[in-house]
Amino acid sequence: MMGAIGTGNIAPGQVTMSLGTSGTLYAAADQPIISENNGLAPFCSSSGGWLPLICTMNMTNISSAVQQLFELDIPTFNQHLTSIAAGSDGLLLMPFLNGERTPSLPEASGMLLGINMQNLTAAHLCRAAVEGTTLGLRYGLELLRGSGLDSASIRLIGGGAKSSQWRQIAADMMNTPVECPTIGEAAALGGAIQAAWCHSGWQGKETSLSTLCSQLVAIDPRSRVEPDHRGVQHYEALFERYNEALQHHYQQPAL
Repeated sequence: MMGAIGTGNIAPGQVTMSLGTSGTLYAAADQPIISENNGLAPFCSSSGGWLPLICTMNMTNISSAVQQLFELDIPTFNQHLTSIAAGSDGLLLMPFLNGERTPSLPEASGMLLGINMQNLTAAHLCRAAVEGTTLGLRYGLELLRGSGLDSASIRLIGGGAKSSQWRQIAADMMNTPVECPTIGEAAALGGAIQAAWCHSGWQGKETSLSTLCSQLVAIDPRSRVEPDHRGVQHYEALFERYNEALQHHYQQPAL
């Protein structure tokens, strides 16, 4: 909830995506959203509305594991992302190293699919790690969209959002522009804004939450990334392959 407030996501029409140790994706709603397959968590929000949310168990913890495996610093890891084309030359990581919450696969383990002599490299595995984990959030975005929730852009937070390469992958995979707030620690900012909102009400001169967000939440225009048409096409095909792998290897029903 604090991440939502810290990105200005307090009214319908906005989506926030967090690329942290786990991945989260959530939107503000005026009423509870119950998905057909129970994939969305229909949380109440602290502002009196609702905050339908999906969470994945595998995000930057997977990219960090690959980074440590090959003893890479972050700049080199990001260079590897740039050096490999979308789709990682056929290498697909099903990144369920911690089981998975979305889709619901608590006992699952990961898989590397499509390995060959061309793509069995550190650079390919770096790209496949980012693509595989971001596919989980695309899966979650389809759940939100299927429930009538969407936005013209997505606000990105978390450690992965600092990578311009990861931002481009996210924009292409979601086919939606992405952008970051000027204050990256959005949850901390959201907590401070909520405290100020509650304090003003306690004093009897309440300042609305929307007013506080408009004053204190800003988007960094330099962070904005538009989807690339070729990348979008690559990732539509990759998402279809991901769903096929979920059905074939994990007995997960199609979306």
